[in-house]
Order: sequence, then C-alpha cells, then structure tokens
Amino acid sequence: MTSISLLTTASSALLLLGIQFQSTNAILPTAAIDIFLPNTPTSNAISLLASQASFGGPVAKFEERYHHFQEAGSSGKSRINGVGVIPVFPPEGDGYLCNEAEGWSDYTSSGGSVDKTAYYQSALLVPRGQCSFEHKALSAQRLGASAIIIYGSLSSRYSLNYTNSTEDCVSEDCMDAKKREGYTNTDVIWPVDKNDYDCDNGKALLPESSMAALDFVKLPGGYNEENDGMLMGKSENNLCVKYDATEGGDASFVNSCASQRCFVTGKNESNSDGTLKYEACCAWDMHVWLYSDASIVKQPDEEVTIPAVFITMEESTELLDLVRGVSSSSSGGDPIVLSIYERNRPQYNSSAVLIWAFGVFVAWIASYHSSKDLRRVGKAIVVQRELKKSRNRSRMNGDEGDGLGNQQGGGGNNRPRSRSSSPSSNHSTTANGESATAARSALEMGDRSISATERAEERTIYSSTEDTAAIVSQNVIPSQHQEESLELTSAHALGFIVMASTSLLVLFFFKIFAIVKIMYAFGCSGAFAQIIVHPGLTHLCKRFKYDRPLKYVKWLSAETATREALRGGLKGHLLNCLWSFFGPISPVDIAAFVISYGVGGTWLWVAFTVPHPDTVVFYWVIQDVFGLCMCMLFLETIKLNAIKVGATLLMVAFFYDIFFVFITPLLTKHGESIMVNVATSGGPPKADPSWCEKYPFSADCKGGDPLPMLFAIPRIGDYQGGCSMLGLGDIVLPGLLLSFASRYDESKRVMGLISGGSGRVANNACLDSAGNSRNKSSSPFCFLCCCCKNGYFGPVMVAYAIGLMMANMAVYIMQMGQPALLYLVPCCLGTMVYMGHKAGELNDLWEGPRVIRAADVLLYGEPPVENAEDGQEQEEEERRSLEGSMQNEEEAEMT
Repeated sequence: MTSISLLTTASSALLLLGIQFQSTNAILPTAAIDIFLPNTPTSNAISLLASQASFGGPVAKFEERYHHFQEAGSSGKSRINGVGVIPVFPPEGDGYLCNEAEGWSDYTSSGGSVDKTAYYQSALLVPRGQCSFEHKALSAQRLGASAIIIYGSLSSRYSLNYTNSTEDCVSEDCMDAKKREGYTNTDVIWPVDKNDYDCDNGKALLPESSMAALDFVKLPGGYNEENDGMLMGKSENNLCVKYDATEGGDASFVNSCASQRCFVTGKNESNSDGTLKYEACCAWDMHVWLYSDASIVKQPDEEVTIPAVFITMEESTELLDLVRGVSSSSSGGDPIVLSIYERNRPQYNSSAVLIWAFGVFVAWIASYHSSKDLRRVGKAIVVQRELKKSRNRSRMNGDEGDGLGNQQGGGGNNRPRSRSSSPSSNHSTTANGESATAARSALEMGDRSISATERAEERTIYSSTEDTAAIVSQNVIPSQHQEESLELTSAHALGFIVMASTSLLVLFFFKIFAIVKIMYAFGCSGAFAQIIVHPGLTHLCKRFKYDRPLKYVKWLSAETATREALRGGLKGHLLNCLWSFFGPISPVDIAAFVISYGVGGTWLWVAFTVPHPDTVVFYWVIQDVFGLCMCMLFLETIKLNAIKVGATLLMVAFFYDIFFVFITPLLTKHGESIMVNVATSGGPPKADPSWCEKYPFSADCKGGDPLPMLFAIPRIGDYQGGCSMLGLGDIVLPGLLLSFASRYDESKRVMGLISGGSGRVANNACLDSAGNSRNKSSSPFCFLCCCCKNGYFGPVMVAYAIGLMMANMAVYIMQMGQPALLYLVPCCLGTMVYMGHKAGELNDLWEGPRVIRAADVLLYGEPPVENAEDGQEQEEEERRSLEGSMQNEEEAEMT
C-alpha cells in the first residue's frame, strides 16, 4: 500500500524532529488562593486560581500553604506571619489604589490620614484599572500589606477622556480635569472590541430607558460600580439577558456568553420610531499577565517584594461576597484567612520515563519485525528437524510408525537409505515460539543419544536443498519482498540527508506545515492498514473459521477485468484501472482500507479543527500508533546490509542534527534554530498570548504546536500541560543499525540450521585466553558483550536504550532541547564496531556480511544482474559464502 518513494520521502522528513523540546502555553493560572472561613476545617477550604506577576516576590510553595496553622492549631483561628493573610480593601477614597500614581496621596511616610497598622499581614483586594499593576502593588507594599490580589472588573475597562474636558477649562477652579464635574457619555472611553468583548459570543440591544439607568461618568474613574448588578448574571436583572438580540437557543446570551457579563460598547442603532438602541456584548473574562511598569518613580533601593496575583471577574465575585458576608455577620469574631501559594506540580516527569520506554520498545519491535522472514524459516527448519528425528528414532527402535502416525513397511533396526520429503505446509506454517523451543529441546536431548556417524549423516540430511526450498516457499513470498524492499547504499545515505535538508529549508521558508500533516496522515494510514488492521482482521477470520472475507472478489479478477476491457465502455475502463492499481482484492482488503483511512481522516480532522490537538486523547494515541506502524514498515522495507553504509548515514545525520539545532541560530536573521522552528510549526505565535487564548485560529496565533512526526505522551498530573516527545527520526535512523544486527544474527542462525548446526548464535566479542567464548570478562564493556550472549542485536539494543536515556537526562540537566542523535549514534555505532572488532568480524560487517547475502538469496532468490558474467560471479560468491558459513557452524558445533 505504501511505495518505496513515499517511504523514502517521508523518512527524510522524520529527521525534522530528531530533537526533544518542551511546548509552551499561553497565560496560565500558576498560583492558587485558599479561602479559610471562620470555624471551618482546612479540608473545607475554598480554592481559587490566580495568575502571577512578572514583578514582586514569589508566592509560597505548595508545601507551605498551611504554614499559618502550624502555631495556631487545627482550628486556624489565629493568624501568624507567613502565607496566612486577611483580606482587606483599599483606603477610603482610593478604591483603585491609584492615588499615589495620580500624585494625590503619599504612602511612603509614616504619618498621614491612613492607619497603616490595619494593613499589616493582609492581602489588599484591588480592582483592575486606572493605573498600572506594579503601581498598585507598590502602594500596597508601602501601606504594609503582605500581598495584593488584583481582580478583574467591568469598571476597569471604562475611563474618561480627560483631555477633551480640559480644552474648554480656562479658570483655575477646573484645572484638575480628573475632579471636575459635567462629563457626559461622549467623554467616555468605551471598551475595545475583541480585546475586551466579542459580540459573536452574545449581543444585546438596550433601549434608551435602560441606558439612562447606567452611569459611566462617575468620578474619579467614570464607571459606577452600581452598574454591575444590571450587567451581570443569568437572570433578567442582567439587561443583556433581558434584551438579548440573538436568535435564542444555543446562540442566546445565557448559553453562549461564558462570563455572563456584558460591556456597553458605546455604539447605537436607530429604531423605526426614531429612538436609539445601545449595543452591549459579551465580556471576556480571563486571567491576565501582570506586567511591570518601567515609568514608576521609586525611592532609592525600593523594589516591589510582595507577591501580586490576579483573579478573574467570576472568581472575584465569589471572593468579595464571602469577605463582605463574613465582615457583616461577625463583630469582633475571627476573620477570613487566605493562603496564596504556588500550584502543585509533580516533582518528577513520569511521562519522560514512559516516552523513553516506549521509544525503546518501538525500536526493538520494529527491528525485530524486520527479520521476521528469517525467523519464520528458522522455526520451520527446527520443526522439520524434530519430525525427522522422531521418525528416525522410530525406525531405529523397530517401530512400525514413521513418527508422523503413518505405517511403514519393513522396519527393524536398519538405518534408512533415503529420506522422505519435507513435512507438509501444515506443520511448517503453524510453527510458533513454543514449538520451536520444544524442537530445540528435543534436538539437544537427541544429540546426546546418537553417534558421531549419525550426526554427520544428519548434517547432510538437514542441508537438503529440496527440503530447504520447500520450507522457504511455504513461508516467504520472494516477489513481494523484491517489490517492496530497498537496500541502502552510500549514495542513498548521502541523498537521504540532501532530501532531509531540502525538506527542512522548504518548510522553514514556505511554512507549508498543513501539507506535511496531510501527507503524514495518509501515509501512516497505509502503514496502519498494513501492520495492524489487515493482519488483525485476517487473524479474526481464521480464528472464527470464516474464510469468505479472505477470498478475492470475483468482479475484480484478472479474467473479469480483461473481458470487460475488451468489451469497452466506462465499466471496462474502470475495472481495468482498478485491477492495474490494486490487483486482486478481498473483502478484508476493503475493510482494512476503510477502517485505516477512516481513522486517518478523523485524526486529520482533529488536527485542523481543535486548537492544541495534542491535549485530545484520541489524537495523541492514534499519532503514537501511526508512528509505531510507520517505523515498523520503514525498517521492514529499507534494508542496511553493511556497517559502512550505516556509519555514513548516521555520521552525516549526526552532524546534520547538530548543525540545524546549534549552528543555524548564528546564521538566521532573528537567531532562530531552523530545526526548532520547523519542529514547532513555525515557532511560537506572533500574537499576544491572551489574544491567542481568545482567538486560537487567528493567523498570528498559528505555530507552536509540534509537527506530528513524533511520539507524544502528555505529562501526567501537570496542570501546565505539555507533552514529552520523541521524534521518529530518533527511531528509524538508529533502527537501521538495529535491524541490521537483528538480520545478521538471524541469518547466521538460519544458515547454521541448514548446515545441521543447533542454530544458536554465539557472541565472540568476549573471549578467554584460549580464544573461546566465555560468560564473564574483565572488559569494562562486559555488560554489553556478555550479558547478551546471542549475537549483536541484544547489546546494540541495550546501547540504544542507554543513549536515549542520556539524551533525556541532558534535556533536564541543560534545560534546553537536545538532538538525540548526538547521544544515540556514538552508543549504537560504537557498540557495534567494538563488538565486531573484538569478535574479528569487523571487516566482514563493514563491507557487508556474506551470510546476509546468502540468506537473502536463499529466501528471496537471486537479485537481478546486468549480464551473465556478473551472474556467474555472484553465484560463485554466494556458493563460497554458504560453504564458509557451514564450515563455521561445524567448527562452532565441535567447540
């Protein structure tokens, strides 16, 4: 279903995410406020979320949130220094705490009309607006407060245009424009569309009578807080609910406006009777970032040191109602106590461990799967050997059976002079791990009961060309392998990196990330069908003995397509095209196609319609499954038959990764890393985070989400979200070397079985003084060489796991993204080269092991040659390879 060209092109793009990075989020409430009511246990505290400021001191740690109860006992009736603070309001006449900013008050001196002792160990509750956040915090600190809580309010988005009023003021009595009377609605600065409100979320048209009841010109700020009762809530007391201008239903103001508050926009429409209707729209109510103010004039060495946090209008309503309710009901009793602290985050990122384990698993299963044909043939040979041994023992013992339940003529103790044909396909094709293990055990037991002469004869028996050919034909489809596989050469390796670099630069300059998602979705859908869906459906049909879906449909057979094509017409042309493109198909093929591409289409729909789709469970689970299938299909299709080619590819990719991550920031205009820019779909959004939180599909808000060519696991228990990620390039590139090691080990095993050996692959990297393999060694690399005594695949797999762990550790130690190939290439390639050198096989591995060539010829037939002379040379080379392999196995068996 997936062609070689598509896989090669896709694999070049996989290099784009050969780096691990952490995603960033918009404005998040990183602090919490616990409200402890009088005579209430701490477990019944009411919690609110708050965003922090870029200035001031930090809030308390999560573990310190109950610090104020340590000396007061479990009742919490006392307050002490620490996080326990009492909520209070600003001084009278300074409701916005902006009088200092206007020059009307001075809280730096100890005297004055304000009693500062009332603000010690308190948290000032101050509405947003009229002056900067930092100026409010500085005034609160000068009053003696321990913290400041700034809350959103409708009044904060209205103000008066004082410059208009001062143009007509000529007397000294009205020089202070912020105190003069006579302002009208024409002097009001109204809220800003999209920034403060959005009419698409809810709209109302207020009549003149209702508009007259609202006051927007009360000094000093202009907005009268008594308006709040008429502009918020779900009842008809809210004028926006009463005069809803939407169509009703889900689009009504109550259902569509999340804040349940509205702003009068200052715009109006005329009625047919000449009266006016005033527009009011749904207000945004979100956390904001408390930014600093560089224009503040401070005293020497004066900085804001108290923590400052922000809560929304909805949260402030709850807090203010509780504070005012307790204050009005208690006379000299215990007050409300607040604890402002940092929200809890897990100390360790467990998802990083999971993504490491998943990456190692995918690398293992994909590499192991790439040698499945060799493994299947090896198991079938073992089963055939057991059956022949059983038959021979029966004849030697004078039994009448042949070991298969068939009657034999003659018998006695005479050794047979001829051998029966290979076992039926029934026995060969049903060989599994248990039968192979049983056969191996039986073989080892049988070896101890027969003579050396019998063993030599069995070597001849088990290397029978007819038997081997029969087994191979029952377990391998050579034509399919030749059509779907590609052997890499050094030229391919260099071209691979050129394609990857070109793809990276095209994406960096042209920003065509949507095309990449589409290509990836459909490419992975084909891999999903081929690796999981089709084999799964086939297994179910065989499991329930329902073979009809496995038979080819008659209307798309070769005969039908040819007959209809000869008749001509649209039907004949269509059937001929379908036959040429798909070939024979069965209902299972159709079902696998529909299911796979249906899942891929749904995944693509989520990718384009949901902002930050990595937060959707379906999206990241299917993305990981797609990545697994792509890696397995890639390593099954792309073959590496020599370390020389693998070393070329991995070393070029090694420097490629380093260049595009660390060097390109020195070459680009804005100091951007091309790799990180492309991996994050163009880098972080250009718009303000608060804007992108409101309008995530805005053009300036695109970017920041990683391209899908990676494995992702969301962080567990972390309110800030994000994912631990691993690029597919970090799987398939080292996976080529892992696949090579797996195929090399299995090729040696198969060729040894054919020559009559046990099929056990010995690891010769750790030898004793006599040159024999041993289980322990003084070498510092013994844990790699000798802990896995069955060839190269195990040690290289362990080295891959170690390299990937080093890459993850480097991310957290350096707090920056790391190119994983920087750690994987030395570990994997270095282990393979070291073991090959110690075993004396490095030259053979470097140029291309002859045993792999011989096994490929055995399984898939002769590769195409240019002429007869080349064919004869190739045949002679394979014959020498086979003889050498058989000789090596005989020596190993004797040892």
